[in-house]
Amino acid sequence: MSNGTNTLPKLLNTILNSFIELCACDGGSIYTVRKHAHGPDSLVFESMVTKSIRIQQVPEHLRNLAFKFDDTSLVGKTATLRQVFKVAFRDENGKTSPRVDGLLNYKTRNIMSAPLVTPRGDLVGVVQLLNKNPYGTNAEPDFDDRDERLFSIVAAQAALAIENSLLMEEQERLLEGFVNAFVTAVESRDPVTSGHSHRVSDYTVALTDAVNRDRTGPLKDLTFNDTQIREIRFAAMLHDIGKISVREAVLMKEKKLMPFELDMIRMRMKLMRAEVKLHEQISGKSLQSQLDKIDLVWKIVTEANEPSVLPMAVNTLLQELQQFQVEALDGEVIKAITHEEGFKLSIQKGSLTAGERREIETHVQHTFEILKMVPWSKGLEKVPEIAHYHHEKMDGTGYPCAIAESQIPVQSRMMAICDIYDALTADDRPYKKAVPVGKALDILGYEVKAGKLDGRLLDVFLAAKIYEVPVYGKLKPTGFLTGVTKKAA
Repeated sequence: MSNGTNTLPKLLNTILNSFIELCACDGGSIYTVRKHAHGPDSLVFESMVTKSIRIQQVPEHLRNLAFKFDDTSLVGKTATLRQVFKVAFRDENGKTSPRVDGLLNYKTRNIMSAPLVTPRGDLVGVVQLLNKNPYGTNAEPDFDDRDERLFSIVAAQAALAIENSLLMEEQERLLEGFVNAFVTAVESRDPVTSGHSHRVSDYTVALTDAVNRDRTGPLKDLTFNDTQIREIRFAAMLHDIGKISVREAVLMKEKKLMPFELDMIRMRMKLMRAEVKLHEQISGKSLQSQLDKIDLVWKIVTEANEPSVLPMAVNTLLQELQQFQVEALDGEVIKAITHEEGFKLSIQKGSLTAGERREIETHVQHTFEILKMVPWSKGLEKVPEIAHYHHEKMDGTGYPCAIAESQIPVQSRMMAICDIYDALTADDRPYKKAVPVGKALDILGYEVKAGKLDGRLLDVFLAAKIYEVPVYGKLKPTGFLTGVTKKAA
């Protein structure tokens, strides 16, 4: 994960072990101050070391322990009063050991509980040291003023280090929040692809993990550390953020004609029918052939408006229909379809004109420009670059930069495979049906053979069965494929 998230447990463990050695005791715990947006702050049990029973971290069943800032616990009392308490537990004196003892079958003889306060006076947590060790005797000494003085020598610097780590962790939580907010903003403008960014991120991270595990193939020397994986995850989640700069009408276009354009044709068809009927009444002649022709035009228009592949015969017929017209009684000519409507209906595949497709493609450059404005922390600097190149092709035919293999980051190549796979198999697109998983994998294989995608990465994708990884809003596919073993190269 992140730097702060990784280093805080290690830092707390190092600090705690230092206090244990300094004050010569058996073990101890650290509780950090955690602020909550709704409700009072609390003290969270985050680090534990007990040498005699070989504990080096907080046991799983104790990780949910949290304490209030009050005098109902020694931890809370220490934090509230910001005082050091040295307590000896003697059964004969009626004192009882802490409640953790019963959970761990551990006998606490004495405790020194001390606040961790920064040089500026900010409380960041509480340290509790347990069971002062005897110095070569059978005696069981208690913590004394000397231990308190030794603790105070390093406590402020330890508190400052913890505060810095907590601040870094908080910054990373804020960054996670902003990234999720960005994705939500994009998907609110393009609800038909809702979940796509999260799914691409899940697939790409899974592929990254698979590359890390592959120690025999051609990518055996390629590895990614935790920070790089986080960088890849953010880039994948944000790869479509530039869509906020694309017109909503284009972004959400389901068919070749905009709804209002189809309505205009429908109105002209009705007007043409009315004029033909009027001609019939005046002339007394049947003009059923013209009425049938109008019905045929409407049928062809509605069929051609679908984003499926357009047969050449229909395309030729559309060109002829642009000449079809009806003359009204007042001499005005009513055309079935205009040249622009005919041009849009003649789109061979999909729903976008060349100009609309270019507008959609600008989202990649907008993504790069938006992400460049973010002050990414150390280790995340390549997020804009990785997202920028996810539509580039190995043979240089991609966009927006038309760069070739050597210039495309491997992270972007991984994302490209996952982006195409999800786009093919997504079942939430109104302009197309979901492609079966087996066919989608075949298409990826064809793209590799055509020099578009990285075959080595697709081999890992197939071998690790990334397509079976449960992802955001999508269940693991089952029973759809048997033996996808073919190599992509």
